[in-house]
Amino acid sequence: MLIKQIGQISVVLIALLVSGVAFAAGEADVKIQVVKPGATATVDHVIGEGKVHVNVLDAGNQPVIGLGAGDFSVTQAGRPVKVTSAQPLSESKDVPRHMVLVLDNSFSMTQREAVKPLLAGVGELLKTIRPIDDVRMVVFNDKKTVDMGGRALHVQTFQSNKPDELQRYMAKVYKDGITGKTVLHEGMLAGLELLDTMPATEPRFMVVFSDGEDLNSAFTREDVLKRAEGLKRFDAYAIDYMDRPTTDKFLGDFAGQNHGQIWKAKSGSNIVPIFQDVATRMQHSYVVSYQLAPTAPTGTLAVVPASLTVEEIKTIDASPMLGQVFFDKGSSVIPARYVRLAGPGETAGFDEQKFSVTLQKYYAVLNIIGKRLADKPGSTITLVGCNDNTGVEKGNTKLSTQRAEAVRDYLKTVWNIAPERMTIQARNLPASPSHSQLKEGQAENRRVEITSTDQEIIAPIRSTYLSTRIDPPALTLRPDVTAPNGIVSWKATVANASGTLAELSGEGPPARELVIPLGSKDLRSLASGGDLSVKMDVQDNKGQSQTLSAEPVKLNAVQTSQRLAQKQGQRVQEKYALILFDFNKDAVGALNQEIINRVAAHIKTLPQATVDIVGHTDNTGSEAYNQKLSERRALAVDKLLAGAYGEGAGDRIRHSGVGEDNPPFDNTSPETMAFNRTVTITLDYESAE
Repeated sequence: MLIKQIGQISVVLIALLVSGVAFAAGEADVKIQVVKPGATATVDHVIGEGKVHVNVLDAGNQPVIGLGAGDFSVTQAGRPVKVTSAQPLSESKDVPRHMVLVLDNSFSMTQREAVKPLLAGVGELLKTIRPIDDVRMVVFNDKKTVDMGGRALHVQTFQSNKPDELQRYMAKVYKDGITGKTVLHEGMLAGLELLDTMPATEPRFMVVFSDGEDLNSAFTREDVLKRAEGLKRFDAYAIDYMDRPTTDKFLGDFAGQNHGQIWKAKSGSNIVPIFQDVATRMQHSYVVSYQLAPTAPTGTLAVVPASLTVEEIKTIDASPMLGQVFFDKGSSVIPARYVRLAGPGETAGFDEQKFSVTLQKYYAVLNIIGKRLADKPGSTITLVGCNDNTGVEKGNTKLSTQRAEAVRDYLKTVWNIAPERMTIQARNLPASPSHSQLKEGQAENRRVEITSTDQEIIAPIRSTYLSTRIDPPALTLRPDVTAPNGIVSWKATVANASGTLAELSGEGPPARELVIPLGSKDLRSLASGGDLSVKMDVQDNKGQSQTLSAEPVKLNAVQTSQRLAQKQGQRVQEKYALILFDFNKDAVGALNQEIINRVAAHIKTLPQATVDIVGHTDNTGSEAYNQKLSERRALAVDKLLAGAYGEGAGDRIRHSGVGEDNPPFDNTSPETMAFNRTVTITLDYESAE
């Protein structure tokens, strides 16, 4: 039978779930049956995760007592629940009851000699109070008001969970606090405000005792009923001691609309038995413990595209000449990360084109400059020593000179470059300094700048080699996950026999569509590992996990030898990372304008080539600002390249900015931060050679 909210006797079900389903969907998911013939079980409300407040009545509408674990049959969302124990609520140490007693203390109570039986009756109810329970009393007070819920109410309240304290308070009220007015509506409004402060997930009761109709309240019975509608579940019990034969309609409506009952006390002798009945209905409850099988996440995972191509391509790479050597704080010693030869005997056979990685080229900068100067004996350079102009370096142009001299001495000693071909200058900050308030900027300012009027000395460093690329460079994942307990985290993995290619993770439920970049892992090794396995591990809020697997992604490997054997053209990629910008600048210098002109002329000879211009930044400053700066840099190069190309560039030339995302290098050193302030120009085409 579907559990409904009818309140007479309460049963509390505590779910001792083993990674089970929480009662997130509410009472409609919970069904309970009582095996005892004629008994009916109904749910008051869900107390919390795995706790439900339930009432049980027999065929005569009386509370059922003495039930055990075998008397209950429980299901949730159609799933059977194993009941493991049944314990009376009166013995429970973790499920409190919250009780508000609204008691009439008007003068008629004395006239009708009702005070003594009322104290005795309430005393019977207080005998059931446990230390974890919460009891509030509300009585009338015609001498002052209390502001409750925005209303001025002629009441006074008292709170305790100790029966003797509550009994003493009542005795004092009915001795010294008898009122000349009856303000039942105000007393009930006060009781409802107190109920609203109590946890709605635990059993709440309101008991109203009245010996006369309300004559003096500033509020109506409609105000009381409307306020009760705004509260979540509670049980209302009314005791009518008014001097009339039938029960009061208002109190009857109040109790009936709030899952309770009304009693008619026709004489003082009825009061104690009625309170005993109320106490019975509130204390005959059960704590039923049960277990629910865990419900783990389920779902599917789709991936597009269904296949990828790893292709070997000829790469022509032109890296910028960063004519700068950076120094440690307060030092004029060339750092060990720069490649230095022991002497002239090691210079034979040095070839700058053997380096394929930009940072390898950069760390050999002293030898590349030395080799070029040796090959062009008429060329000269200028060495400008700089400092960061802070701390021990502030105003220390002597240190700047020593740094320039260190570079000169190396070129003189190892490459036999005559001193008169190297002019030394010294200054504090560079002419175009980085942010001097940041430690990263200070590290960039501690440098020697190498310049020359001969453009071939500081020209880009070219190299040609075979590389691999994957097309497309990312996969799109489309997870469809059902998790009754919610998702706390997920992790997607792309791998094959060669190892893990890419990972992506997050907290909370995954988006309906995720793009997972495939990175720059050793693609040759990847190609030998076969098709890709794509999985997503999902963990819910109960610690349960599930792995969703997609169909394998087919991996096609294409090598240059295969293309040649099939008489296909060779894929060629030309990369020009030429435009090194000053800190926070987007202006293109004269040297790079000349390079752009050369690239434009080259593009004209390759009508089938596509050209991508991508702007980058370091990670100094906000992400939003860097995004805009990278776009300005890319646009500046795009305008110059399109202008040099002339009419007909059309859609062949595209530009974009990526800010500090996916930087060419990390931002852990002054040289890598400088290399990240760049625009890359990539030509892609098929060559018959």
